[in-house]
Amino acid sequence: MFGLPMFNKGRGGWMQRNRSAAPIAADFGRSSMRLLQLASAGTEYKCTAAAEIAGSIFEGNGLRLDSAAMTQRIHETIVGLGFSGQRVTATLPAELFQTDIARLPAMTDQELTESVRFEAIDRFGIDGDSSVIGHIRLGGTAGGSNEVLMMAIPRQTVNAASAVVSSNDTSVFRIEHAALAALRTITRQRTSECADPAESRDFAMLHLEDRIATLVLLRDGALSFMRAIRGDWAPIGMTIHRRTHTGRTLHGSDTGTISMSSSGADDQGTAWRWCALAEETLRCLRHVEHSAGGWYPKEIVLTGPAATDPQAAATIESVCGVRSSLAMPIRMIRDPEACVHGNAWVAAIGAACSELPVLLRNVRTPAEVVTQRSSRTAFGGRSTPRTSASAIITLEPEPKSLTRHESSTRTTAAGAAA
Repeated sequence: MFGLPMFNKGRGGWMQRNRSAAPIAADFGRSSMRLLQLASAGTEYKCTAAAEIAGSIFEGNGLRLDSAAMTQRIHETIVGLGFSGQRVTATLPAELFQTDIARLPAMTDQELTESVRFEAIDRFGIDGDSSVIGHIRLGGTAGGSNEVLMMAIPRQTVNAASAVVSSNDTSVFRIEHAALAALRTITRQRTSECADPAESRDFAMLHLEDRIATLVLLRDGALSFMRAIRGDWAPIGMTIHRRTHTGRTLHGSDTGTISMSSSGADDQGTAWRWCALAEETLRCLRHVEHSAGGWYPKEIVLTGPAATDPQAAATIESVCGVRSSLAMPIRMIRDPEACVHGNAWVAAIGAACSELPVLLRNVRTPAEVVTQRSSRTAFGGRSTPRTSASAIITLEPEPKSLTRHESSTRTTAAGAAA
């Protein structure tokens, strides 16, 4: 998932000798940075260390920090709060990526890599040498062609993110799209908790960040569709919590919180923006339904830093005619630190558990069964809910990930640049 080892052979040997601990997840947000390290614990993951640092090296709605200041804060946090090991896996906001789906002729992996490169340069209008370009095959072939998710990110952005985390004690070995890291979290949680295994194989996920909502569809356990929807999704009256497990604040005031208000504050405006998102989501679902022979997700799961508004799930369910709910990834963590709160940490959790075993079965019976709507209100369409065949999901390999590909003329990677 947009991941590439970021060290040379000599450093690689050093990293191999220091793989006893799970990697440290570094989630770059628009207003803060989250650090998390987990350990395997059966039906849950154990939180071994966690911290949230106010500010970001990228433009956003919070404090803007230069690279030197952020590097110092990260180093002090990792050393002072009990993080172990040297390997770091990072996630970047969806807004920093360009993504699109292309239908290309069936070809080998090497040929597809070169074709995706040229297609991405043409479609995104980017310089191939100053960008990192990757791809994911989506599902099977149709009519002798492949649907491919193309992803591109400026190489400068990748280098900036890796530079602030890398030091004499730590080194970034992988960079991921935040929504794909979140997908790992939600897939593992649903596989562990859903009574019907089919529910962990076929669902939609809306990962809401402040400026981008990423719609991801999982069909038969494999990524089949992804769409970035731009808008103002930031939660109203957003608060960044920066408490640590010792009760101290980290690089902030004694209150332990920073309050920031977002634009467009009344309830009517909030309802309107969720209607706009729901309508765009419905258009995407209808497109997939038409192209996939009638397949439709059984549930839409909302997650991400901006997913906490209760009107969001209610509006999505009303418009799209399918059960919608807010994810609760915090249930995956045993004894989480005080700073680990809610859906804002979903990408960090996904990155932190990337090399840990999948969770054991821990079926949870919902306290209240949500009745699936039989129609799509004013948007018309469905009279009966969709169903899918029951089967046990296999998470090894997990939902398809981007891999590294080499060519004789240049290296193009579905991951971070060295």
